[in-house]
Amino acid sequence: MFTITQVASILTTATTLLSLGRVAVLLVIIWWMYSGYAWLTNALDLERTGPRLLLLTGTAGFFLMSMAVPKAAGHGPWALVFGASYLLVVTVHLVGFIGTSGHRGIMRVGPMNVASALVVLAAGAVPPSARLWLWGLAVVMEVLTPLVTGVGGFTVGVGHFVERHGLAVIIVLGESITEVGAATSRDSSELTSIVGALLALVLSAEMWWLYFGREERESEARLERVSDERRPRLAVYAFGYAYYLIILGIAVAAVGMQKSIGEFHQASHQLAALLLPLGTFLYLLGLACFHRTLAGNWPRARLAAALAAAALVTSAALWGSGAAALAAAVLVLLALITWEKHQPNGG
Repeated sequence: MFTITQVASILTTATTLLSLGRVAVLLVIIWWMYSGYAWLTNALDLERTGPRLLLLTGTAGFFLMSMAVPKAAGHGPWALVFGASYLLVVTVHLVGFIGTSGHRGIMRVGPMNVASALVVLAAGAVPPSARLWLWGLAVVMEVLTPLVTGVGGFTVGVGHFVERHGLAVIIVLGESITEVGAATSRDSSELTSIVGALLALVLSAEMWWLYFGREERESEARLERVSDERRPRLAVYAFGYAYYLIILGIAVAAVGMQKSIGEFHQASHQLAALLLPLGTFLYLLGLACFHRTLAGNWPRARLAAALAAAALVTSAALWGSGAAALAAAVLVLLALITWEKHQPNGG
């Protein structure tokens, strides 16, 4: 998860559309294999020494990726380090599945994973101006893989699977608070630091509430009721595609919180002003897609809240101040939580 939070640093360092595109693309690549390891640990017998050593090797690959991510878009060897460590992670994932209950599934999905990893590695050898295109090609390959090959042959242990993905939300939210705290500590105004940090803390807590208050528990129950044959497909759609929007939303919102604190007393017409509403919108949209995949119906209140966040928080940032934008985001999520609390089916 440190690798995912490192991706957000690209947007923090240079708040441009190009950086936002890099974040979106790199996060797909990283999330694809983080989620893949949730499937892998679901199948491995971790009481044995071999699987433990294999996972430690994969962990080393993720750690190298986290070191390389902030500099992978520039000149120098870090793009190659990122690609090589990603190929290591993918290879460990493939080898780990061989001999488990998911060996039939990985023999279909695995070659595509390796092919996309080789594209990521090749991206490290081209000029930075062309690198994003190769990363984008790898993303297309990964996103299409389940649709082309199918995901039959895998077994989804529901409790472990839901827990591992919920852990990702907790860690990314926790890292966002850490980064906001670091940003406020650099501000010269004590009032701005305190109020800004508290507003960011409340907003992160609301994001936590919206998922863990009921969604996680109900998603586990819904996935449990699905037949073994249909479960892998729903797991990919809910915890792969929809969950990507959730994680991306948290990461973008975290940078948006930092930028809002930096413009706490004034309006901003820079791209930075749009990160908080964009992140909040993506998070709520991801939650709605996640619910729709597993429950079969759209949560209209969450869709309405996503649109409200996009409109109200953007207006507050552009014509009010960073403080107004944070307060507007807090109020939108508070209204949604209050509404859902009084609805038997979550709105």
